[in-house]
Amino acid sequence: MKTELEAEFYLSGKSSFTRVRRPEWPDVEELLSKLKDKQGSMRLVVLPEPSFGPVNIDVSSEDGFYLITLLEYSEDSSDVRSYWDMSKDNNKIIVLGNYWPERQLKKTFPLLSVYSKSSSILAMYQRIF
Repeated sequence: MKTELEAEFYLSGKSSFTRVRRPEWPDVEELLSKLKDKQGSMRLVVLPEPSFGPVNIDVSSEDGFYLITLLEYSEDSSDVRSYWDMSKDNNKIIVLGNYWPERQLKKTFPLLSVYSKSSSILAMYQRIF
């Protein structure tokens, strides 16, 4: 079965959920731009879900802070990878109801210029980190 991507987008307080099967790059750019300076999330998901490798990349935002995570499976476990900047303070910041170390959050919104036009989640992740 061929692997494809699906984009999921949600804005808090707007009752706004969008799902796009096989998104083109302009779809991803549009969803990310709608997330800028808002409270919500955007996720790219690999379908069907693989048993090995990257599964999804997620961008969650609130009050100008952005949490970027990648879920991937290995042979015997799953790992969530994220941005980490040890030069930042260890203050706790709330993003979508959970407290995160400020070191794990981006304050700027460089995502549109950082992503490549690749449909590979791993390639996108490598460009972010």
